[in-house]
Amino acid sequence: MDIVILDGCAANHPVSQQLLKLAAGRGLAFRHFALAGINLAPCTGDFDCWTRTPGICRTRDAAQDIVSAMRDAALVVFLSPVVFGGYSADLKKAVDRLIGLVHPFFTKRDGLTRHRPRYQDYPPMLFLGLSERSDDATATTFREYAGGNAINLLASRYVCRIVSPQADDLPAQLAAALDSALANDTGDAFPTPASDALAAVCRPDPGPVLSAPATAAIFIGSARPKGGSTSEALARGLAAALEAQGTRCTLLHAAAFIKPGAAAERALATMLAADLLVVSAPLYVDGLPYLTIRALERLGRQLGAQGGGPGRLVGILNCGYPEAVHNRSALRQLRHFAEQHGVAWGGGLALGGGEIIQGRPIDDHPLLLRRPISALQQAGAALGSGLPVPEAAIALIARPLVPAGLFRRLAGIRWIRDARANDLPRAALDQQPHTRNT
Repeated sequence: MDIVILDGCAANHPVSQQLLKLAAGRGLAFRHFALAGINLAPCTGDFDCWTRTPGICRTRDAAQDIVSAMRDAALVVFLSPVVFGGYSADLKKAVDRLIGLVHPFFTKRDGLTRHRPRYQDYPPMLFLGLSERSDDATATTFREYAGGNAINLLASRYVCRIVSPQADDLPAQLAAALDSALANDTGDAFPTPASDALAAVCRPDPGPVLSAPATAAIFIGSARPKGGSTSEALARGLAAALEAQGTRCTLLHAAAFIKPGAAAERALATMLAADLLVVSAPLYVDGLPYLTIRALERLGRQLGAQGGGPGRLVGILNCGYPEAVHNRSALRQLRHFAEQHGVAWGGGLALGGGEIIQGRPIDDHPLLLRRPISALQQAGAALGSGLPVPEAAIALIARPLVPAGLFRRLAGIRWIRDARANDLPRAALDQQPHTRNT
């Protein structure tokens, strides 16, 4: 069986070359996916890989080869520079396409809702983050984020290491990491979120009151069509509250960043010119979606080149799990982006069970969504006055929409219903299209 290397570094990166040299020198068989040069479409967030073609993404490109290789792997290596605490856009694009490896049905593990396994066994995983500093906050976020991926991609064990590309002992660092990942031991401890983990990252930075924002750019990070995502429904709820305060809001969609061109440039210009930037996005495989990372990478380069930009950044994250705490790593990534580019962190709003909304206007469900509606109204009133998101709003929106156990049962009914709409029986959801060669 091969070692599979999902390489999110730039083409011919020295660390990538050193890792390949190390594997070859040890006589290890490996498959190297240099993701920066591979044709790979972004995840569309339609869940067809669960309810239309179970276990297989309907978009036919390199993702099928990657998933098949992972099923036969003795070890999967995720290699990336640490990008505001997460992966590069190139690696995240591939990771977002891996959800067919797990089953749509939920279970409870270690106190939180998780997906059931589709297969009986999964390979161990090694996460290598490239950073000059292994002890800063972004490295800590990378480690927890990698651990979350290891849990939800059902790694049999995992190892996460931060290595310095400029270190004289880089070969030794890589060799030690590879040895740890290949050793038949328990690996790193899977992370468990602290009880205050979500509140801590959502809490805004202390600082002076800013001027009331005249303009707000609200970036919708979902890849779903306009009008069809929970992220947009939440964004519109906040926009209504901001506009009531006199802030002019412009909604931008992630689709503008699918390819370079005029649409992406216009979106970047709007974000750079806004007084307030809001990112409203779904959770894709424990982190920000690929298109959101791609947009932020480009925005960061612009901010670094010309300065200026929005005075405050706010995050609104929603996930398909009933517990809002799953959003914590993605919100940390947004907070790190703000810190790195001199933008005030205005606070985060995290919602669990976002698929309940399914793109419908939040005001259509005033009873079920009374807490998110109130939280967005409170946040809009504060932000529109130059204040950060109130902690009361942060706590309110994080409360479960329905009890977790009930949510898991209702979600199972939803997957069966969607499969039947695609002329699939319940048993088809259990298909295992990528059989493991032994």
